[in-house]
Amino acid sequence: MYIRTMKLKSKSSLWHNIIAEVDEQLSNVPSHDVDGTPLEDSMKLDTYTDSLKELKITTKENKEIHPIHTTLANDLVYDELATRREENGKRN
Repeated sequence: MYIRTMKLKSKSSLWHNIIAEVDEQLSNVPSHDVDGTPLEDSMKLDTYTDSLKELKITTKENKEIHPIHTTLANDLVYDELATRREENGKRN
């Protein structure tokens, strides 16, 4: 289950920034590559998981952190694609 609109309980601006950046990147993941192949079956999938892994957030102390590791990046992209397909199936 997921929540479309989320009111966060935490006050951490760092956490809110991480969520906003990941959300932005996931929203830009296409369902298909330029050849029409579903992204899960495409050679381009790594481009999108890599962009999540390479995400840099700068803390108030000007430290750069990379909050997303490989497994999480893969799971997030696959979950994004699966959820879109489920939603599209419910509309048809």
